[in-house]
Amino acid sequence: MSDKVTIYDVAKVAGVSPSTVSRTFAAPGRVSAETARKVQDAADAIGYHADPITSGRRHVNGKGLIAVIVPDLANPFFAAICRSVQDECSSRGFGMVVSESREVVARERIIFDEVLPYVRGVLLVSPRMPDVMIRKCAQLCPTVVVNRNVRGVPNVVIDISDAVKQAVRYFALMGYHRLTYIDGPSTSWVGGVKWRTISDECNARNISLKRSHPCAPTVDGGNVFVDEYLLNPTGAVIAYNDLMALGFVAGMRKRGYECPERFSVIGFDNDKLAALSNPSLTTIHMPAAALGSDAAAALLSRISGGDVPGTAVTVPARLVMRHSVGKAA
Repeated sequence: MSDKVTIYDVAKVAGVSPSTVSRTFAAPGRVSAETARKVQDAADAIGYHADPITSGRRHVNGKGLIAVIVPDLANPFFAAICRSVQDECSSRGFGMVVSESREVVARERIIFDEVLPYVRGVLLVSPRMPDVMIRKCAQLCPTVVVNRNVRGVPNVVIDISDAVKQAVRYFALMGYHRLTYIDGPSTSWVGGVKWRTISDECNARNISLKRSHPCAPTVDGGNVFVDEYLLNPTGAVIAYNDLMALGFVAGMRKRGYECPERFSVIGFDNDKLAALSNPSLTTIHMPAAALGSDAAAALLSRISGGDVPGTAVTVPARLVMRHSVGKAA
């Protein structure tokens, strides 16, 4: 980046004060998403990136630091990925920093630029940014995308096809002819993959399928959907993740509907809570540990100048059968 480009230039293009630009990059949580997006667009347009305080900061811990950017640290799936990445980094002499975008696209990019001066590479975990922005990030430093396929950028994804087929087949064997998919964030790439895979298998088995509006990928998100579901119940439900599935079960129970006597649910992820819930949750195991270790290995290889596959590295999902699916009423 040319040292002639400053925050004052960004402020002029964005139509905000220099202090707002500084606050956007230093403390993104203190500005609105709209302001953050306006500042980031202006910075991209004129080629501004925050300068490192010292060039040596990239190597403060052993061989250096990598950054892991996730949508939500409260989600057990992302926490498991981070733990696996940390284990892989520690074994190779690297340190790790973690930050969350809280599902805000503009903040995801701001965080990337914020950590860029201090790290040797970045793992973008389930990023919500558009592909073109991710490719732009990958041009700035070694980058690997996790749980999303972006053409031209090394990525590690989960192959859910066989597990989803087993889940839909299981519902069919239990006598269900209608199914609801509780969708996650509209910006989630893997959410689109889940929907298309479920839809294809339902079409193959002549099962009627409906899709919810985008819901928050949380317990509350599943709970909030209950009233909409009860307007046209299908009996069988697949949720975007386990948290939503558990929230849905809790919401249905409050309204007098027990699982699996009155309805059946399958989740995604296989969080620890899935096995401890009542009833224990049938779910599609998404191998977070393998995903994290493979992604970290790919990034560290890229940092070291090794070969990294240009196409997606895949790890398989599997169906875990427990007690949240019963026979159709």
